Amino acid sequence: MAKVANYDKLEQIGNELYESSVAGSLDFAAFRQLFADARAACGQDVDALEMFCDYAKPAEWWDWMTQELQKAPSRRVA
Repeated sequence: MAKVANYDKLEQIGNELYESSVAGSLDFAAFRQLFADARAACGQDVDALEMFCDYAKPAEWWDWMTQELQKAPSRRVA
């Protein structure tokens, strides 16, 4: 059975992502950690990770994120 997304956790992560961005404290390390947390919470619903697109403005952030999304599920690390 497919793992179901934890939408409460995803909402919490989305709020933290937004608040960090507004506060100017969102750096690449924080972005990667929040992305990993969201990926673990989203289960099979990887569409929920769209919330990171607006924050992946630097090209290297976008490149890293798309590479992470292309990894096989067995290689995912949360």
